Amino acid sequence: MKKMILIVSMIACCICGSGCGEKGDIVGLVDVAGKITYNGAPVEGASVAFSPASPSNETRSAAGRTEADGSFYLITHTSRGILPGSYKVTVSKKTEPPKPMSSEEIDAYVQQNGKQPLVEKIEIKDLLPEKYGKTETSGLSYEITKGMKSIEITLE
Repeated sequence: MKKMILIVSMIACCICGSGCGEKGDIVGLVDVAGKITYNGAPVEGASVAFSPASPSNETRSAAGRTEADGSFYLITHTSRGILPGSYKVTVSKKTEPPKPMSSEEIDAYVQQNGKQPLVEKIEIKDLLPEKYGKTETSGLSYEITKGMKSIEITLE
């Protein structure tokens, strides 16, 4: 699931950043590191997305994923960093779906039970307040400036 969220985030960045030229040639990116905490504790495995506050040719979406200590860095298109500008920010973390059975495990199940295993309905839940996952409700916005080094995102 972590890979799926990151892939979706990266695809969104690619779509929003299309037409920017060759890989890695986005001029003016600011390499900003960040940290996300929720109720004072670092948030591991969260997806963070920075969307331009108003559409323009001067900014592009950027996304990242938090480490165990809540730290993250942003990727714009395929390059590390984010363009200066005003952004609305979302942060989300979902439950991990159970690992699917391997073909060997399915074969063993069939041999032991005489039938295929039932497919269970998987419920994905938000592990952070849902409001932080939508630009309209997150209440998170940041102004990225040249030379900026870090961002602290505190969720409550």
